[in-house]
Amino acid sequence: MNAHKPSMFEMFMASTYGRVARGALGIGLIAAGLLVVGGTFGWVVAGLGLVPIAAGVLNLCPVAPLWGGHFIGSKYCGSRRE
Repeated sequence: MNAHKPSMFEMFMASTYGRVARGALGIGLIAAGLLVVGGTFGWVVAGLGLVPIAAGVLNLCPVAPLWGGHFIGSKYCGSRRE
């Protein structure tokens, strides 16, 4: 199996700042769903906001396997603790 060399974006997303960015995106989706969209679709958008929050908290990247990356963000961090 070929070793995947992580891109700068993947390294950023696995970092603390990337995890915070995913949390902020999730909070933004929740706020937009509840305050801007409203109704049933707004609740759906708000519910989808939980995905990036969970991904940031758990340091997971659900879309990385689509381009050959790791699902687990700590694989990009080596021995560094986060």
